[in-house]
Amino acid sequence: MKTTTDVLLICLALLAVLAAPVAAAAPPDYKVWGELLSKYYDPAKGMNYKALKANDKKTLDDLRRQMGTVEVQALSRLDQFAYWINLYNINVVGIVVDHYPVASIRDISTDPIIRLNVFKKDWVQAKKGAMSLNDVENDKIREGFKDPRIHFAINCASRSCPPIAPDPFRGAKLDGQFDRVTAAFLSSPRAVVASRSGTRVTVSKIFDWYEKDFGDIGGVVAFIRKYAPPAVAARGAVKLEFQDYDWTLNEAP
Repeated sequence: MKTTTDVLLICLALLAVLAAPVAAAAPPDYKVWGELLSKYYDPAKGMNYKALKANDKKTLDDLRRQMGTVEVQALSRLDQFAYWINLYNINVVGIVVDHYPVASIRDISTDPIIRLNVFKKDWVQAKKGAMSLNDVENDKIREGFKDPRIHFAINCASRSCPPIAPDPFRGAKLDGQFDRVTAAFLSSPRAVVASRSGTRVTVSKIFDWYEKDFGDIGGVVAFIRKYAPPAVAARGAVKLEFQDYDWTLNEAP
């Protein structure tokens, strides 16, 4: 017969088990995504959607399905962050390949004027059900992690978009990867062009659309100075202007 002391010890042991931290699940294997990028994507030239569709569409489709089975909540926070970014990029490419040939991802839209509801359709497979690209970007990534560098990590299949990183994002390397893709984009004329006088800087429309993610217009300037080349960062007071956004497909010639 158990004594009061025995029962108490058992209860304490159970509480200790319940209170013990649960080990995070291993991150998804992004090897296939890395291989597809290596075969079909050149950050300087774009994606070879034609060859990808002809040769590896099934591989891409299988990858999208596999990504949709991941139990995201079981991952560490950084691995969750990396997962949502990779999921976004993989599905953007997949959606374009599904509808290729197109001149722009906007051509996949069914709203005839703005032509952006391609980002609102539930074409992304996830463990808890179908989602849209907007859901992934705004709810999971922007609101979930609040890091403005994500705007240079996700790719919308357009020429004005920052290039897809050549390697899949990984939780353990995420901070360094974010810094690299941000600095790389801000060194490009697609992101920052300074006038000869140095008083005017024309920047990507991304900084206009998502100004609040950088704090305000002053935050945008500070962010650009942190990551842009020294010739831009060293300038004094500047006036920001915004480039037109080129929605032409980021297709390799």
